[in-house]
Amino acid sequence: MATQTLAEAQKLINNEIVQGIAEDIITTNPIYNVIPWTGYEGQALLVNRENALGDVQNLAVGGTITAKAASTFTQVPFTAITIIGDAELNGLVSAQSSSAGVDQMAIEVSSKAKSIGRQIQNGIATGTGVSPQLNSLHTLVDASQYTTASAGQAISFALLDELCNLVKAKDGMVDWIMMPGRTLRAYKTLVRALGGIMETMVFTMPNGTQRTVSAYENIPVFQNDWLSTTETANGALLTTGALASVYAGVWDDGSQKVGVSMIHPMSVPAGISVEVVGVAETKDETITRIKSYCNFAIFNRRGVARLTSINN
Repeated sequence: MATQTLAEAQKLINNEIVQGIAEDIITTNPIYNVIPWTGYEGQALLVNRENALGDVQNLAVGGTITAKAASTFTQVPFTAITIIGDAELNGLVSAQSSSAGVDQMAIEVSSKAKSIGRQIQNGIATGTGVSPQLNSLHTLVDASQYTTASAGQAISFALLDELCNLVKAKDGMVDWIMMPGRTLRAYKTLVRALGGIMETMVFTMPNGTQRTVSAYENIPVFQNDWLSTTETANGALLTTGALASVYAGVWDDGSQKVGVSMIHPMSVPAGISVEVVGVAETKDETITRIKSYCNFAIFNRRGVARLTSINN
């Protein structure tokens, strides 16, 4: 007598399905979880930056005062852009899913929300700054905040010192350093070559969890794999090359005058909002809209600096 086969037995067996979704579309960028969000009123957030100070002079007894020039300012506007997507679910699919205890619309909304978060992170790293794309570190860091030009160079402590020295907005204090994963590995190799202990620090995330990150002179060093590793020399282009940039900077403190922040219109929630559109007019489908009105801002030119042309 022949034994029962697995193929036949399979017809009578229901396999267990694990609740929820195992997320494995992941790009490392913990700094996104701690970046501040700033609301603004009106159509834009206008920042007046110093352009030139009113002049002064040393004056001898009986001398003539010639220091008469007034200060001048440069007004920089920051305004939100739209990132949006619709989750559409057929009525029959919804009915059959819910009968099995699955909220298919919730899953689709969650997926769209994750895509918006990823789009924002990608924009911060590589956006063109031309609407409807986000501003980015690449487009906003002032040319005066670049380290010494180079056709290609390995990461070094001297270069990191030069980078940090350019951050002046909080009187020389630096809140963060950011680099691609490959450069962070090269930095760790550099530290291990000294024969000492790798400097790390415990960083508390907004959700209360803690993670250990590398540190340089007690400045947290964040891995950001959205940053380009195909830059050309001196950060001229984000593609067609084989180089990368390292950034250092400060968070804005709420004054909108010193550092980096995400911005959003005050009338909408920071980050992502969900809007129920309803039933489609000509289809048996329910539509839920997921969107974010936001952008990336650097309020002070001296709040961020860029080390370019890193080849490892």
